[in-house]
Amino acid sequence: MSNGPHVTALRDRSWLRATTPLTRVEKTAFVVLLLAAVALSVISTVTDQRSDGTGGLFELVVTALFALYLWSAAAGTASLGAALVLSFPAGLSHQTFLAFAIAALCVVRLGTGALVLGYSATLTVAAVVVARQPASGPSMAIGFVVVAIVLGGIGLLLRAAQARGERLDEQLERSREREQAAAALERRRLAGDLHDGIAHDLTVIALHAQLLDDPDDAVRQTAQATIGVTARNALGDLRYLIEIAADEDSPTPGFASDPAAAVREAADTLTAAGYHVDVQAAPLPRAPRRVGVVFARVLRESLTNVLKHAAPGTVVLIVRADETHAELTVRNALPAVRREDIPSAGTGVARMAGLVREVGGELRAGREAEDWVVVARVPLA
Repeated sequence: MSNGPHVTALRDRSWLRATTPLTRVEKTAFVVLLLAAVALSVISTVTDQRSDGTGGLFELVVTALFALYLWSAAAGTASLGAALVLSFPAGLSHQTFLAFAIAALCVVRLGTGALVLGYSATLTVAAVVVARQPASGPSMAIGFVVVAIVLGGIGLLLRAAQARGERLDEQLERSREREQAAAALERRRLAGDLHDGIAHDLTVIALHAQLLDDPDDAVRQTAQATIGVTARNALGDLRYLIEIAADEDSPTPGFASDPAAAVREAADTLTAAGYHVDVQAAPLPRAPRRVGVVFARVLRESLTNVLKHAAPGTVVLIVRADETHAELTVRNALPAVRREDIPSAGTGVARMAGLVREVGGELRAGREAEDWVVVARVPLA
């Protein structure tokens, strides 16, 4: 059975080790009550005809000392304690002791744990002294202590409510931060899918568009067909981006999630672009779906890089597995001079590495002799 929020707040006493300022509502109520008390003290002093006014003036000063709690709980408590000590020789201890008892609400609400303990010790000593005075007696001392206990309990509840409110504000702020982080992650994911999908399709279209002026009819027809297919793929990618927020498990657009099938599709695209493709891929019957999704994305990024940067020649695509891991290798020849006609953001390798790390794998990409090699290795379990 769960406890209520106030019980939980009371059990968590970490908030007693530090001061907690008054809320705006508490401060307003405190000022109104203080002004009312001061006004009553002034009226009592002016209308009291039985004394010379010294007692009323002292009472007014003691009441005004409560204003110090708006600045510092320690200062207010120390000032009232000093007034209490001075009140005994002046014969005004019972009025000052009542004020000191009322201060329990402010001490518990605003003070540290050490201040509360010091106040309690002072209150106990003062109660013993007042109880021994003939003018007051034990009953008055006990009554004032009861007042202090009741008001201290109210202060404790107010302080617990304030601490709980602060925790709720912190939880709300953390919740907002998590929502913002999730939104930023989703934006990065969509940007990555845009990079993996649309950028790839546009690269294929741009490269084949250069072949539309080729004098060979067969080359032109192949380029036109490839552009048409790729444009339709791009439209599918756009639909995927629209639907992805509602379907977290949507497959990667443009490629099958089966690794071998994805490799064959990539090989067809490269062949249409004029590359010789050496495919060494076997089905992976034990491969979970996430392996196919990651391989498809790595293939798409690698294929885009091949079309942008690779020298004419052979592209090697290899899919293999052992008992624990599946591995995808893409190898292509590097050009003698880097192409500048098609721009590159330079984020492809980092994105591939991030995708592979998300499933507990590792990615290696770099130059080997005259080739560029990408190797993605992901766990099967």
